[in-house]
Amino acid sequence: MEIELDDILDNIYGGVYYVDKNRKIKYWNKEAEKITGFSKKEVIGKHCYDNILQHIDDEGLKLCHNGCPLHATISDGAKREANVYLHHKEGQRVPVTIRTVPLENEKDEIIGAVELFFKNTKIKSLEDKINELKKDNFRDELTEINNRKYLEEILAEIIAREDVNKDHIAFCFLDIDDFKHINDDYGHLVGDKILSMIAKTLKSNLRDADKAFRWGGDEFALILFDIKNNNQLKELLKRLKLLINESFINHNQEKLNVTMSFGATKIRKNDTIGDLTRRADNSMYESKKKGKNIITIE
Repeated sequence: MEIELDDILDNIYGGVYYVDKNRKIKYWNKEAEKITGFSKKEVIGKHCYDNILQHIDDEGLKLCHNGCPLHATISDGAKREANVYLHHKEGQRVPVTIRTVPLENEKDEIIGAVELFFKNTKIKSLEDKINELKKDNFRDELTEINNRKYLEEILAEIIAREDVNKDHIAFCFLDIDDFKHINDDYGHLVGDKILSMIAKTLKSNLRDADKAFRWGGDEFALILFDIKNNNQLKELLKRLKLLINESFINHNQEKLNVTMSFGATKIRKNDTIGDLTRRADNSMYESKKKGKNIITIE
């Protein structure tokens, strides 16, 4: 019985697509659809550098136009592997590991390349610090991340416990800049898509122990563990800020993205929930005053 290659690729673990020498997409498997949100019909025949995956690296470099591993593999025939962030159809950035290999004809001439990509799995390391509550009333219905009620439960537990090193835990508020303009200019349904995009970007790119919450409206919150100093905290937040800046949704052929202002603080001895949230809130508004899209740490 003859087995078609496409049938095999449709049933393997991981997203797979291949392109010709001009980087036009010739195949897109089912797992690629699941990971990216883009259907086969939407991408076949388009170029990989079109408005589809738009890989970026940790520095925000747009790899599709500068440093694309797939393009490099077509040029020199070398296999490559890299950790990048792809653009999901719903807007969020998804961390993936990609591997590229050349496609050759019977004359050993390179005629294209294949990219295989997997969602990055996170190592579970600090789950024993808190017990995850999974009741529906602790989940924000719109964004599907944890809600304010759950946040307050966790903060109360952290503050009350003696076996947690509170000096190494940080709290952060982040608020969308000028979100009212999005709702006014494009409507609340588009605003909801932006909120969902941000929530998914945060959830996909936090370390395993860290937690993201919707505080309310266009404001989110983070609890970050194992923070040794403010430099480490700032680097973590800079990475999240970059990924949010590089996330976008497409609306009527217009690319919509937002920025966010961050305010963070580490938990201090004898802090109450009010003390902690007040400092983070004040820092976040300092970021707004300084020009927005800024991180302020107290």
